[in-house]
Amino acid sequence: MKVLEVLHMDRVDLALEAATKEETIQEMAHLFSKGALLTDEEAFVSAVLEREVHSTTGVGNGIAIPHGKSMAVKEPAIAFARLKQEIEWQALDEKPVSLVVMLAIPEGEQGNTHLSILSEIAVKLMDEELVMKLREATSAAEIVDILG
Repeated sequence: MKVLEVLHMDRVDLALEAATKEETIQEMAHLFSKGALLTDEEAFVSAVLEREVHSTTGVGNGIAIPHGKSMAVKEPAIAFARLKQEIEWQALDEKPVSLVVMLAIPEGEQGNTHLSILSEIAVKLMDEELVMKLREATSAAEIVDILG
């Protein structure tokens, strides 16, 4: 499964307002709910926050890749947010986060689907030029094009 198959323009927010990691995760879960991808938003948010307890998803360079596997997720999906203000995420480089790519994975698909999407996203986000394009994009279509 490829990023382009699971990232859609209706799950891109270029000016997300949030003050904390938890608030960011909650707001991004709404993007999945609006697309009817979750049967239980609260259960999904709990799964993502539980994952954060084990180790941070703040990968550095102002980027976080929170993800959750849950029975509440109907099909694999990705949401993207550029935050209006940087927030603390306990990132590996100890710097705040402003770009968030969140993955929603159904419980039964945690193996290959989860790892292939996560690795594709991680590799793309190591490209400084690509990250700069994400920071400067002015539309959801651009974001999908850049990450796809």
